[in-house]
Amino acid sequence: MSREAILIIKETEARAEQILRDAQTRARQMREDAEREGKSLCESTEAEMLAQKTEMLKQIGIKSEELLARTLEEAREEADALSAAVALRRKIGEKIIIRGLDTKCR
Repeated sequence: MSREAILIIKETEARAEQILRDAQTRARQMREDAEREGKSLCESTEAEMLAQKTEMLKQIGIKSEELLARTLEEAREEADALSAAVALRRKIGEKIIIRGLDTKCR
């Protein structure tokens, strides 16, 4: 082989090694960038999900309070209706007892 051919081969090998080093450096940098972006995306997604969860819990709390208030009001109305029915039956019962006593006493 001629000296010139050997120099060309050595230059080509040197360029190939430099290209390989550059590619490895670029690949390492791309991997680091991807990991950093992935971590950032995970953190932002977690923050967003936490905010959504907090809002959902707030809405559930509001709906629970509304349901509790409505249920208590319905229970009060039912209790009032039962109390009125009991009072009416008590008066009817008192009248029946009084009539029975009145009849016995005569």
